[in-house]
Amino acid sequence: MQFPHLKQVSRIKHLILEKYLPPWTKILGSHNQRLCYFDCYAGPGKYESKGEIVDGSPLIALKTAQRFVEENPSKEMVLVLVEDDPQQLKILEPELSKFKPYRKGLKVFQIKEDAPKAIKEILDKNSNLGPSFFLIDPYHCPLTLPIINEILSRGRTEALINFMYYQINRDISNPIMETHITQMFGHEDWKKQDFIKLSGIKRENRFLEYFLDQINAKYKFRFRILFDPEDKIKKTSTKYFLIHASNHSKAVLLMKEVMWDLGDEEGTFEFGAKTMMPLFSETPVKEDLKSYLLKNYKGREIAFDDLIIETWFLPYIKKLYRSAIKEMEKSGVVKIKRITSKTERGLSENDIIKFA
Repeated sequence: MQFPHLKQVSRIKHLILEKYLPPWTKILGSHNQRLCYFDCYAGPGKYESKGEIVDGSPLIALKTAQRFVEENPSKEMVLVLVEDDPQQLKILEPELSKFKPYRKGLKVFQIKEDAPKAIKEILDKNSNLGPSFFLIDPYHCPLTLPIINEILSRGRTEALINFMYYQINRDISNPIMETHITQMFGHEDWKKQDFIKLSGIKRENRFLEYFLDQINAKYKFRFRILFDPEDKIKKTSTKYFLIHASNHSKAVLLMKEVMWDLGDEEGTFEFGAKTMMPLFSETPVKEDLKSYLLKNYKGREIAFDDLIIETWFLPYIKKLYRSAIKEMEKSGVVKIKRITSKTERGLSENDIIKFA
């Protein structure tokens, strides 16, 4: 069997999924009887990447679900795999068959039709999905923003959205593609926005801001993907964004931890296929965090976990907060009243930070 080739910058979303789904099942599975995973563009299930055969999203989810039902025999996990491309299905179906019969508690549904129709029917028939994770491409497999917002309006749902900025940006100037972009947004208001007249990074930032504003979720965290060397396009240009949308702070904070470990050397939330083993230099990043906290929290008292949730949009993870604040304590610009921590070296949860 010859599997499709997958570039590193395309594989990164599979690596995020591989790292995110296990803790997601553990956290939500501890309080819920059933979990759901929806793959809105399942693909072939297997790829060739850098000379190796690697799992695609359906098999990553399937293996995670297997472990979940093995460890929780009284619980259930449902996988919904949407794919209508005959060539993709020709590869996917034999790979799924290798796992049959599925373990007790694991249900896998293959839906052979286009994603918008399939997902809309599911939403119309099910008022309560329960905790659900959606993998979405709103452009190439056009699950429109109105449908995405309907998904996110349900309790305990979240989505990882593949926002193909480079291709969409190219299509904006093509009258033939206007209908496709309008379909994605669900309206024609985008044609009146100021980013249409901008260019370069200003246009990118404004376009992304507008797209994020259209998503009805409390937390929308982005991960910038640059071009792969194979693309032969300027490596510093944005190929696409992965946007994690959710309504719970635990979800966004967990996703930030996962994305950080897969980012580039500078310790930023972007990936450009320069390396798969990040070598972070945390010092300048930590200094930026200190400056932000001193400027914005002057004279305030706040619990450690509350601070992290309140500043969820910043490109820093918990260990950086902890390290930066403890250094600030040593220099005397903050005081820490330890409530959760048992020792003076600790910093966690309900410990109160007082900024000078």
